Amino acid sequence: MRAVAAFVASVVVLVAAPWAQAGEPPSAGAEATARARAAIPLPEEDKGLAFEWEGDVEAAGEKAGSVRFSVDVGEWKQQPVWLATEDRVDEIAGSKRTRSVSLYLARDLSLLRGEARDGDGTTTIVLSFVRDGTVLKVMRSRETEEGKVDLDPIEVPAPAGGTYGRVAQLLFLKYAPKQSATYELPTVALDAAWPRSNEHEAAPDPGPLRIAVKGPGKFGQAPDVADTWFATVRQGVYASEVHLSAANRTLVGIESLVPPGRRVVAKGKAKPATVMDDDKPAASWRAAFFKFGHGYHLAVERWIVDSIHWPTMYDHEVSSGGWNKESGDVEAFKKAYVTEFLSRSKHRPRVEADLLLQGTLTSATEDTLEDGTVVLQTHPEYGGNAYHFRAVKGTWYLVRIDQ
Repeated sequence: MRAVAAFVASVVVLVAAPWAQAGEPPSAGAEATARARAAIPLPEEDKGLAFEWEGDVEAAGEKAGSVRFSVDVGEWKQQPVWLATEDRVDEIAGSKRTRSVSLYLARDLSLLRGEARDGDGTTTIVLSFVRDGTVLKVMRSRETEEGKVDLDPIEVPAPAGGTYGRVAQLLFLKYAPKQSATYELPTVALDAAWPRSNEHEAAPDPGPLRIAVKGPGKFGQAPDVADTWFATVRQGVYASEVHLSAANRTLVGIESLVPPGRRVVAKGKAKPATVMDDDKPAASWRAAFFKFGHGYHLAVERWIVDSIHWPTMYDHEVSSGGWNKESGDVEAFKKAYVTEFLSRSKHRPRVEADLLLQGTLTSATEDTLEDGTVVLQTHPEYGGNAYHFRAVKGTWYLVRIDQ
């Protein structure tokens, strides 16, 4: 059993760990940043400054949700402001999570106040916040079917000129100079106000937003490739490429660099997601991957049992020394491994488990062997193991795990 425990401990890594920092661009000059912010127009009516953009979230090559970015103009405390709204829906393997953020931004994109909601269909966290000097005062509550419960209010850092959100980035880039340049904007640590979704989630970074305008680029995959004007956007461990139309700076798409494997494309351009049902035979290797992951994370024994082709897994473990035949036959092997998987499960909520599994999938590399076996090599931050999937009589199973 000691060998079983060691094996399970090493392969049950379908969880996220904080990402290693990608290479940082050089620090931007304060003067260049100040000039770019000063060039942003006053958000007044009748100037045609409002815009809206809808897109699909794509993960590992398939649709995994949707986004909507919108900008309008308004007034707060008798001063013109940008009204920025971002709605994002993540849909993964049947679970759904929605986050909506509405912000009041000053002319230079400094965050002034706003509201936000994050829900998974059973629980919704609601934030209401306003700037008070160099802090953001945040009121929080939790809404469930049983009613509303107020959470402890908190304060998060909000340095002078601090901004927040993807829409603020789009506004900055819309009015930034065309030439290649680097910029650095202070940010408001609003993400620190959300309860952590899991213990592996990277802590919010209060550091500045680093924007590097690169110039001409391309976005998409053949044959649907568009010429763009683009910039890299980095904060903490996260980084992305934001591609805009060179003609009018409207959004074309967003490519995530860290973590990899995620994109935002124009509405209707994402490949449809694979339909999955953990209680049915897996019709693809992805379905087998999610069935196994759900079985472990949610501690559902039948999904673990049904996701693995035990005779093949048994033969591999015996040949590699992971299981001694004297310890028992295939049934004994199965019982030992399932028991160990269940004992290590954290019994996560479905939405949390799906986000972790999506992270594992999007950051992995995929290869197909001559016999049709699909090998999913996970990123070192997700364990660095190789999961082998194979179709047996029309049903896909996990057949081998290499540490």
